[in-house]
Amino acid sequence: MPTIVISRGSHSGGVKLAELLGQRLGWKVISQEMVAEAASGYGVSEDDIVRALDAPPSFWERLTRNRERYIVASRAALAQLLDNGTGIYHGLGGQFLLQGLPCLLRVRLIAPLEWRVRSVMAERGVGEAEAAAYIRAMDERRMKWMQQVFGVEWGDPALYDLVLNLATLSLEAAADLVVELVNRREYRATAECLEGFKDFALAARVRAELIFHSGLEADDIEVVARGGIVHLSGGRSFEAHRGEILRFVRGLPGVRGVLPDVEEETVEGPPGLLLAAEDRQAKDVMLPPDAYPTVHEWVTIREAIVALGASAVRFPDGHCIPPRYLLVTDEKDELTGIVSRRELLKGLVPQLREAERVDAHLRRLVPFRDTAFELPIRWSSLFSRAALRAARSPVSTVMRPVRGTVTVNDPLSTVITTMIHHQIDLVPVLDGRKVAGIVLMTAVFDAVAEFIAEHGGSEAEGSG
Repeated sequence: MPTIVISRGSHSGGVKLAELLGQRLGWKVISQEMVAEAASGYGVSEDDIVRALDAPPSFWERLTRNRERYIVASRAALAQLLDNGTGIYHGLGGQFLLQGLPCLLRVRLIAPLEWRVRSVMAERGVGEAEAAAYIRAMDERRMKWMQQVFGVEWGDPALYDLVLNLATLSLEAAADLVVELVNRREYRATAECLEGFKDFALAARVRAELIFHSGLEADDIEVVARGGIVHLSGGRSFEAHRGEILRFVRGLPGVRGVLPDVEEETVEGPPGLLLAAEDRQAKDVMLPPDAYPTVHEWVTIREAIVALGASAVRFPDGHCIPPRYLLVTDEKDELTGIVSRRELLKGLVPQLREAERVDAHLRRLVPFRDTAFELPIRWSSLFSRAALRAARSPVSTVMRPVRGTVTVNDPLSTVITTMIHHQIDLVPVLDGRKVAGIVLMTAVFDAVAEFIAEHGGSEAEGSG
């Protein structure tokens, strides 16, 4: 039988569906709170685990990798709570905590907002407006959590095997469909499923033990289990402590043997080391061009606004951030400009654009004029018919020139010099006149911050 994970919005009926399925199938129902309690056995507080499973990571958590460690503890705890791979989990991110587990049924449950509002009003004793605001806040937080931790859109149907809509189904009918599905041949218990679960649970437990109980630097160690044999691989930290790591893992219950680097994979060092190397070039650290939103110069301001709002910049580690700019190219896909949210908003107020044109003309006539003309902007003007008409203008009318670029072979010293001297957060990397990639200040700053946070304390203590 499979493991069932239920993803749902706040007060969408996920808990009731899980309990109903537990009664019909006779399976254990596992909540997020149960996982947090079990994960506390790794020395992490239940509050930290609940926060890791419920709220987007802070900058410090991303920097120190605490959030990743909490996820490791939660994955091991959830595997421990499952009965030989059979159970029902209705907490956040179940399909990712159990990613790689065979015979996993991923269910997405959605419900009408009115249905959810009534549920919150009854449970919390609040009014309709407050209940609706609560649901929107919870949904937004969960959406950000999925984007920032796993780099995916929470509502993407491709993440699920079955999507159930309570607008057209009762909970009983939804449960009927799930029960019918788990009884099909595709989800019947097999020896392969059981062995796959045992290997998954063993690998999850070994990784958690390494991180929390070994006393070694083990965050970058990859763990895979096959038939009870644990395969380990890693970078410099693994090589430096190979003997200690192997001895520790061999002593863990359930481990039949240990093999290092079974896949013979080349493991790259962390981004901080990559950026610290003097011989590195822009091409070594840039994001590929398709990782950052780009539009042609003839698209409308409206289309550019939609493109910017619908885009996310995904880093190699899976972390996502919303983009602040759009790159603009011509018909040859050569870079011609850049546009930010500020320019797009200004483009919706034609009189502001005209005022800036006049101001620029006056500055050419009187170059030492020390006051700029500031036209007040009415909030309502951004929601007017004039704004809608202005939104049909091409984005080329509001884009600005790119202040600094580098080439693919420029050293990182040139990259950071360009960023600081030109006061820009994004540097296009060019191959000829075409964009070959992007270097963001976020990546540069995070790498430097990691180095300062990890090594600055010891340096300061030594100098004192």
